[in-house]
Amino acid sequence: MNPECRILNFVIYWWTMNEHDYGAIYDILLKNSSTCSVMVDLEGKIIRFNDAYANLIGYTVEEVRHKDFSVYVSDSAYEREIDFIDQLIQGEKSDIKFRSSRLSKSGNVLQVEVTAILFRDADNQPEFVLKRIEDITNTIQSEEISKNQLFYLQTMLEEIPLHIYFKDKESRFITNSRSHIKALGLENFEDVIGKTDFDFFDQAHAQQAFEDEQYIMSTGKTLNKVEPMTLKDGEPRWGQTIKAVLRDVNGEVTGTYGISRDITDLKLAEESLNRLNEQLSSKNQELEKTLDELSRTQNKLIFSEKMAALGSLIGGIAHEINTPLGAIKASSTNINDVVEKINVDLPWLINHATPDEINWLFKLINESDARDLSVFSREERQKKRDLTALLEQNNIDNASGIADTIITLRLNHTDEELLDLLRLPNAQILLQMLKVLFSLKRNANNIYLSVEKASHVVRALKSYIHKNNAGSKESANLAETIQTVLILTANILKHNKVEVITHFENVPLLFCRQDEICQVWTNLITNAIQAMENGGTLEIGIKRKDEDFIMAWFKDSGCGMSDETAFHIFEPYFTTKGTGIGTGMGLDISRQIVENHLGRIYFETKPGAGSTFFVEIPLNQDQKPS
Repeated sequence: MNPECRILNFVIYWWTMNEHDYGAIYDILLKNSSTCSVMVDLEGKIIRFNDAYANLIGYTVEEVRHKDFSVYVSDSAYEREIDFIDQLIQGEKSDIKFRSSRLSKSGNVLQVEVTAILFRDADNQPEFVLKRIEDITNTIQSEEISKNQLFYLQTMLEEIPLHIYFKDKESRFITNSRSHIKALGLENFEDVIGKTDFDFFDQAHAQQAFEDEQYIMSTGKTLNKVEPMTLKDGEPRWGQTIKAVLRDVNGEVTGTYGISRDITDLKLAEESLNRLNEQLSSKNQELEKTLDELSRTQNKLIFSEKMAALGSLIGGIAHEINTPLGAIKASSTNINDVVEKINVDLPWLINHATPDEINWLFKLINESDARDLSVFSREERQKKRDLTALLEQNNIDNASGIADTIITLRLNHTDEELLDLLRLPNAQILLQMLKVLFSLKRNANNIYLSVEKASHVVRALKSYIHKNNAGSKESANLAETIQTVLILTANILKHNKVEVITHFENVPLLFCRQDEICQVWTNLITNAIQAMENGGTLEIGIKRKDEDFIMAWFKDSGCGMSDETAFHIFEPYFTTKGTGIGTGMGLDISRQIVENHLGRIYFETKPGAGSTFFVEIPLNQDQKPS
């Protein structure tokens, strides 16, 4: 018994043996006590209270005298406390304990525990009541928190569809969630408490669970694993489990707790997905092989169409090469004849010509112009007539022939200089030798020009069929690619009386597959030629459409297309040409090539007014081999 209780018992005894004195009682019981104490009369009105109680409620005795209800939260709380005093007066007990509340002067609600003690006089009649009051606000709050926490935990264990369990150090179940109890095939918590995994699972899982829990308690580490969980006489199941160490309020290890969820369906779905992925991977490999074969087939088809297009051009190309070859052959024959003549005439000239005549010979050789002897302008014909008249006036023999030679060689001298030359003893022999040497120079020049022309065609042909080893894109000048195709189709254009007009603007180089682009131009140009059966005009242009695209266009003056033809024009194997003339693949392949370059091909047409095909290709293509 604490000292205050001993004093209180003594005072009660003293009170019953002596006349009462409230002042004395106050001094003994209330004034110096650290416990909140209040003296009230039998009606519950405050007589006195100590400093401890005053500090609790914030009022003085004078402030609450005759209005005791002001320290209560409500009228009902005040009346309830009066009822307790009535019970004390009417009953046989000398004290009663109950919980109540107080409203402090600052407005705070205080939870208190009240011990009411009834004091009686010497005749055993009730005299007054002493209330011992303890502030239990924090205790009530703690109890409320604990109560709520327990409620929350119980709700989780009842409602959450997870297997939640707590175990002691021997891995015996302490408490379990409703979901876990059902998973074990049971209905009540009492059927699980105190049992272990060995009572429900196969030996392998139970033993592994026990070892895991011992490891967790010894290391303090948390375990997260996917594991098989097979109940005795049950089907194999899979679970994802998280286990951790369980500690008491002092931090001491008391066991483990865990959360598991059944992932059997997920595991089966995962296994099924893996099987499907394997099947898909196999199908993808087959698809890749099919795509590779399709790509090779497509490349063969494109190459075949290119060769077919080239085949249609080969006659014209052969003509373009044969013409310069014929000129080379004729010039080489002429050179042989000239060389034989030089072998005869040059030794005689060296032996008989004077130094002045030799100087004139070399001077005229350097000044002469190698050109076709049969070509004379109107001005040159008049000049020949004037020179012939001049020579005849000066009694120069063979005046017409000499004038013809001088005009042919384009000897730009004054009349006096020419007359001085022709008065030399061997003048006419010098001119004949000069004419022979000039013929040699002219034939050599013809050979050079013919070789250049043939080389030009060969270069165009080489550029047309060019394909780099990697089959990748490279920078190309679109105007040059079109000129290449125009060279190869020159004979066809000439034969079909088609005039080509170009409108080439300066545009950036295009990153593309040059051989494929040339194939597109070939298809469009040959189609345009065939659309103009009686000849016409083909306009070809290149321009920059905007910042991102280059446009090429091909406008013919042919027959145009009907709506039906226009609708099918890009379909494979569709053709309006006769049997054996076309494969019907040209425009379809052209469309594929342009789309592979991230571009588009389209057209405008009107029956009887020709067609215009447009090709747009973006500049900003990925500059990696594709």
